[in-house]
Amino acid sequence: MSICRLYAGVMLAACVWRAGGSEVAAPPPEAAESATNAPRLLSGPERLKQDILITIDTNAPAAVAADTNAQKSFRLQGGWRGWDGLHLELNERTRLSNPSGPMTRLLVSSNALPPICLDQIQMTIKFGARIEVDAAGFLTSGSLPDFADDVELRRALFSAQGDCILVFPVSYMLELGYRSDTFYLNKAYLLSQDMNYIGNLQVGVFQPPMGLQVITSSRDITFMEPAAPLQAMAPPNETGIQIGHPVFNQRATWTLGIFGDAATDTEYGNASRNYGSAIGRLTWLALDHLDADHPSANRLLHLGVSANYQYSVTSDIRYRSRPESDIAPYVIDTGDIDASGAATVGGEVAWVNGPLSLQGEFIHVFVQGTNATTLNFGGFYAEASWYLTGESRPYDRTTGAFSRLIPLRDFDFGRGGAWGALELACRFSHTDLDDQQVRGGRLNLFMAGLNWYLNPHVRWMFNCGVGHVSSGQWDGHMFIAQTRIGVDF
Repeated sequence: MSICRLYAGVMLAACVWRAGGSEVAAPPPEAAESATNAPRLLSGPERLKQDILITIDTNAPAAVAADTNAQKSFRLQGGWRGWDGLHLELNERTRLSNPSGPMTRLLVSSNALPPICLDQIQMTIKFGARIEVDAAGFLTSGSLPDFADDVELRRALFSAQGDCILVFPVSYMLELGYRSDTFYLNKAYLLSQDMNYIGNLQVGVFQPPMGLQVITSSRDITFMEPAAPLQAMAPPNETGIQIGHPVFNQRATWTLGIFGDAATDTEYGNASRNYGSAIGRLTWLALDHLDADHPSANRLLHLGVSANYQYSVTSDIRYRSRPESDIAPYVIDTGDIDASGAATVGGEVAWVNGPLSLQGEFIHVFVQGTNATTLNFGGFYAEASWYLTGESRPYDRTTGAFSRLIPLRDFDFGRGGAWGALELACRFSHTDLDDQQVRGGRLNLFMAGLNWYLNPHVRWMFNCGVGHVSSGQWDGHMFIAQTRIGVDF
C-alpha cells in the first residue's frame, strides 16, 4: 500500500471509528502543521503519550482472578504523522484495588536501578526509513587505476524505535540496512536512562563513543562521507555495553563502554576482527551560548578526547580507507597486521559562531605487533561550513555531538519562493597508514561541498575534491565529483 493510500485510510478511519463507546477525532490543525514543518522525536519512556489518529480502548476493564484483586484495561492507538513516520502505542494497565496485595509486595526499590513497574505494560513504536542514492565520476593519474563512474543505492535503512515499560522503563532501537543486494543489522539496542551512579545504560549494537564525525549520524554530517582518517581508524558499529551521562548542567558528557566485533560487515571503520575493546570519551562545552530563537547568535566551543584499547591474544589488525567516496575503491590499506593489541587516542574541537562552523579531529594508533615492534598510524582533518540562509549548526548536549538541521524556512517555491537551507563547506584530511615494514600508503584530500536542505527530511548534497595517494601500492592523483539525494521519515 502506498503512503498516500495508507494516510487516506487512516484519516477516514479516524473520522468514523468508535471503539468502546468513545469517538476518536482527527488531530487539530496545529498538530498537523507541527508534524509537517518540524521533526517530532519520540520522548523518553517516562513520557509515552503521543498524538493519535486511531484509538482502540476496552473502556470497560474486565476483572481478573479474584485472588489478584486487580482489573485490566487495554488500549492500542496509532497514526501516520507525515514526515515523522508511522507511530503506534500499546498500553495495558492492571489496576490494583488492594495496595497491600501480593503483587505490590514484589515491588523493589534501589537507588541504582530504575523503578520496577508491575501494574502496566506500555510501548510506543515509530517505524521509519532512510533512502540515499549516490552518483560519482572520477579522473585518476599516475599508477592509480581508473575508478568506475557509477550510480548506487548508498544505503536503505528501515527502523523501529520507541520506548516501553515492561517491568523496567527502557528505550529501544532496531535498524536494518540494505545495500549491495544484502541486508545487514545496523543497530539493535536497549537504553535505560537516568540510572543513579551510572547514568544511561545501553546494551546491543551501536556506534562506540569515539570520533565526533562518526558519532554524529551520517544523516547530519556536513559531507557525504566521514573524513578518511576516521573511516580508517575509528571503530564501526559494534556489539557492546556502555554507560554515560551529561554532567555539569549538560555542559559536559562522559561515556565508557566495552565492545566486541561488529555484528555484520560495516560501511567503514576499523576493519580488525576478533578483538575486544574498552572505549571512553569525555566532552566539554568550553563556550556555551545557544539561542534556539536566534540562531545567528549561537556561540559554542566543543572540546573532546577519547581513547580505545583493543586486545586479543591471536588476531590481525587492519586499517583501510576509501577517498571519501563510497563508490571509489580502497586506496590506502595496511593489510592484515599480526598484533596482540592496539591503543587509539583521539581529540576533537568544534566552534560554532552563528552560521559559521569549524570542526577538526586527530586520531592516532599505536599497534603492538607480536614481534615486539610498535607501529604508528594516524591522521587528522579540518573543515569549515557556512549557512548562506542564516541557520546555525544544532548541537545535542546529551550526546556531545551535532544533530539534525531544521531550516528556518522549508523549500516551497509556490509560496513566497522559500528555498530551504543552503550550506557551503570545505575540508582537508590527511591519513598516514605507512610505518616500518607496513606500506599502507598516505592519502591527502581536499573536498568542497554544497548542501541543499529542502526541509528537515530531504537533503541534496554535492561534493567535489582532489586527492593524492603515495607511499603505498599506488602513487597518483585523483579528481572526485559526486552527489547524493537523501530522504528520511
